[in-house]
Amino acid sequence: MGVTISGMTGAGSIRHNNRSFSAANVDRSRTEQNITFCNEDLKQVYHMVFDEALAAYNAKKTKTRDKIPDYYEHIRQSKQEKLFHEAIFQIGNMSDCGCGTPDGERAAAALKDFAESFAERNPHLRVFNMVLHMDEATPHLHVDFIPVATEQSRGLSTRVSMKQALKQQGFVGVGKKQTEWAAWMEREKEALTEIAQRHDFEIISLGTNRPHMDLPQFREAAARLEVVQQQTAAAEQEIVELERQRDALKGTVRLLKEADRVNAPLHDIQPEKTLTGAVKGVTVDQVEQLKKMALRSVTDRHKVQELTEENTRLRSQVPSMKKRLEEAQRQQRLEQENRRLRDENYYLQSELQEERSFTERLTDGIGRMLDFLEEHLPERLRPLLEKARELLPDPEIVQQQEQQQHQRGMGGMEL
Repeated sequence: MGVTISGMTGAGSIRHNNRSFSAANVDRSRTEQNITFCNEDLKQVYHMVFDEALAAYNAKKTKTRDKIPDYYEHIRQSKQEKLFHEAIFQIGNMSDCGCGTPDGERAAAALKDFAESFAERNPHLRVFNMVLHMDEATPHLHVDFIPVATEQSRGLSTRVSMKQALKQQGFVGVGKKQTEWAAWMEREKEALTEIAQRHDFEIISLGTNRPHMDLPQFREAAARLEVVQQQTAAAEQEIVELERQRDALKGTVRLLKEADRVNAPLHDIQPEKTLTGAVKGVTVDQVEQLKKMALRSVTDRHKVQELTEENTRLRSQVPSMKKRLEEAQRQQRLEQENRRLRDENYYLQSELQEERSFTERLTDGIGRMLDFLEEHLPERLRPLLEKARELLPDPEIVQQQEQQQHQRGMGGMEL
């Protein structure tokens, strides 16, 4: 049976990642199994990475108000950049790679290999905290990093910029939806897929928990998305070129029409004649010049007509190209929205499973406590215990509800 590969943006709760506090879905008895790859102080990392560039930047500023006293605080208060970013990666889910199971151990081993090779793949993402959690429902990896752009001409030569850092790693955004982050996340999920396959996992999809979508179907969907993206880029370039040609033709036609209005028609020129009928004051050179002007006027008229026809043809193509572009963009938006919804559905399903697991453990603990009290409390307090038991959920009803929710969730979303 195949498993899924998931990658998503994390909340960046360092205290939670390092278990300074534990959420309800954490099994503290397994917390010691977590693997911490690195845990550095964020402020200290900022000093190590940016102090040299900050000093060089401030040295060029003559006015104190233009200098940056503390780059950490400067970014913390920035509305454009974040102090750091977090990504979460996971193989499978609770049902196929749960913590404590053999497949869960294999998933953890694959995530460990992925974590150890992260820095090599991402030289511009400075990791300061990375933890593999083994005390929740499914093994998963938290990666917290600072995007570091180097050799910059604006601001600090080394500065915080997610867009520029990923660009220096070869990732270019296409529009508002297909950002550098999205392209990078896909690459990381592909890298995790290759590592998981080396650990004998069959991967059925990236970022979804639809078990009925096999590998050929996913590859076909990914190929469709790539074709749509290529068509969109080609259509955008073609429209830009057509509009450039149209604007150029507009200017040419306007100039030719203005020149045509300035030149007086030849039949309106009435030269003065002598008594013998000859043209007075007109030389042979002037006659030849008039002939050339007449020929040039005819040629210009033909050129205007040709340019007008070409302009009309180009104008007729622009709406068609825009329609093709809009259709390609619509398909791309649908593909991306579908993928986002699958990722979100998977994440919510995992959270729900973890909450159910915690609820089961809590209910079981309360039940054992009530059993203990029933053995040791006086007889007059037994009615209170019975009322307390009535408040506990019926296991059969809970199981039926979970099965119904699972069946609804397995309906899936078609790509």
